Amino acid sequence: MAAMSIEFRVNQPATWRAAADAFRGAILAEPSTDDDWTNPWLADSWADGHSISAWDGARCVGNVAAFHFDTFVPGGALLPTAGLSRVGVLQTHTRRGVLTGAMSQLLHDSVAQGKVLASLRASEAVIYGRFGFAVAGEAWSIEIDHRRGARVVAPTAAGTLRILDRDETLATVMEIHARIGFDRPGAVSRAAWMHRRFLADALVLGKAAYVVVHTGLDGVDDGWALYSTDWQEVFGEEVGGQCVVHDLRGANPSVELALWKFILELDLVDRVRAEWRPFDDAVRFALGDQRHYKSKLRLDEQWLRLLDVDAALRARAYNAASGAVTVAVTDPLFEANTGTWRIAADGVARVSTTALDDAQLATTIGGISAVYMGGTAWNDMWASGQVQQRHNGAVATADVLFASRPQPRCGTFF
Repeated sequence: MAAMSIEFRVNQPATWRAAADAFRGAILAEPSTDDDWTNPWLADSWADGHSISAWDGARCVGNVAAFHFDTFVPGGALLPTAGLSRVGVLQTHTRRGVLTGAMSQLLHDSVAQGKVLASLRASEAVIYGRFGFAVAGEAWSIEIDHRRGARVVAPTAAGTLRILDRDETLATVMEIHARIGFDRPGAVSRAAWMHRRFLADALVLGKAAYVVVHTGLDGVDDGWALYSTDWQEVFGEEVGGQCVVHDLRGANPSVELALWKFILELDLVDRVRAEWRPFDDAVRFALGDQRHYKSKLRLDEQWLRLLDVDAALRARAYNAASGAVTVAVTDPLFEANTGTWRIAADGVARVSTTALDDAQLATTIGGISAVYMGGTAWNDMWASGQVQQRHNGAVATADVLFASRPQPRCGTFF
């Protein structure tokens, strides 16, 4: 059947479940159940977003969606973002233009809604480059071997720790996150449904999941960690417990280290594991022996696309450098994003609505999206052929201008 027979619709409550099941089928998951839809966060997550479904007659065959949130960018600005998720097409309808049609409509709708950025987590990395997305932030899955005496030896924040009762967990974490959650470029705001989803195991009885909160000497809660524990029992082997850190955030690195110190001193635990940890994770350098911090898997954690290049470039801050650079950008999907910008420590100016041939650097929308957060280096993009350097030294100057420390990380899976 030709792709032209496909109808694209903006989802309404009556189509949420069909769209959800089309997406689930595309990722090889089972259909949702009635019990699934009794979870309040599930319906809330569909309501808190904009989604496009694809229909072949009466059957939903694909879906793309975007949540509404803000993203923290270098310098402290919060930019309206389309958080893409639930992207999939049933196997019977792939390679017929279904995804291209739905994604194009979603991105154009997001621009019309005033979104400056689009962000996603990619299940398949080869899909999203053709829509202008690129990796703007990476993270590690890590393991710390507790059996070998791994301990935090660096100074930690003064204060107290307490494990939350389940009936106080949601409100407490939401309040802390609202104050300290924007800890790095790439961090995003979290709606109530997001907190409910992430904290689900800690909110119900029968799960070994806990939230520990750090309170500073001023009496203000300034960090928390969500973790779970279990026994990895194997017949005939002497094994201990495992702790998985699902989320850990502090108002500053010393608060994070106080939380890590607590976790690494839990009794009966042999291994501590965590995903989505930043490359410059404070605890890595705070252990008595850094080799106990094992980087197990490198994750392309944050895919980014600038939907409004001019607004995005003007919103972020830049470092002092020896001079300015001019950057030519081309975007085949949004004509307004094609142009040339002068970028300096004291600000950004658009110098042309075309990609000038005499610009010092030239790249695509994917290239500028990759370097935007300051985690991906201009030099790496140039070395891989995704940036043209037309003036010697321009790449080095751009790297100084765009670099960001701490390194970007979202830390919120969606």
